[in-house]
Amino acid sequence: MDVLLLDLDETLYPRGNGVLARTDACITAWVAARLGLPHEEATRLREELWRAHGTTLRGLIVRYGVEPDDYLERVYRSDLSDLLRPDPALRALLERLPGRKAVLTNAPRYHARNVIELLAIGDAFEDVIALEDLALVPKPAPEAYARALARMGVAAERCTFVDDTLANAAAGAAAGLRSVWLAPAGTRSAPPADAAGVAIIETLAELERLLAERSVR
Repeated sequence: MDVLLLDLDETLYPRGNGVLARTDACITAWVAARLGLPHEEATRLREELWRAHGTTLRGLIVRYGVEPDDYLERVYRSDLSDLLRPDPALRALLERLPGRKAVLTNAPRYHARNVIELLAIGDAFEDVIALEDLALVPKPAPEAYARALARMGVAAERCTFVDDTLANAAAGAAAGLRSVWLAPAGTRSAPPADAAGVAIIETLAELERLLAERSVR
């Protein structure tokens, strides 16, 4: 393995810690205001667009012709300092893991940098590949992985990719990357059919052992 690509949200910090909930609330508010929808309908639409297009923004662009600048400027400016703090254990793990490292996220650059700085792990990564670097075409679109690989100058088979969303991990595997799904606890005992060809871990710390096993095969 030459390159390790790591997702950002709920991969570099624990699931359900409040970051995505806060971001989702901001997205819902923006969608409601922009499209003139009641809160409940905006919530439903946000979730529908995310599932269909990888990000709500992509769905808004495709379905409604929304210009992205105002969305990117307003949605991701929340203060997250009460939810994220320096993580020395994560930093030590990243230092032990082999290969060049980069973040690959569907979030915009401001949010990605904010999260990484709050976790105090910025210098563990060679690059942060954010939504703007993907031309606003997010995972799981094949173009997202192609752009990330080209940016890192690495062949797909020499790259390991970790994501907490199964659809993204499976799409990475289809693109030729060695994909790892950071799954909810208990998943490994009964993995879904969609996880075929994707390695499963339930904590990021397990990645160290997985990569060590792969290196000796």
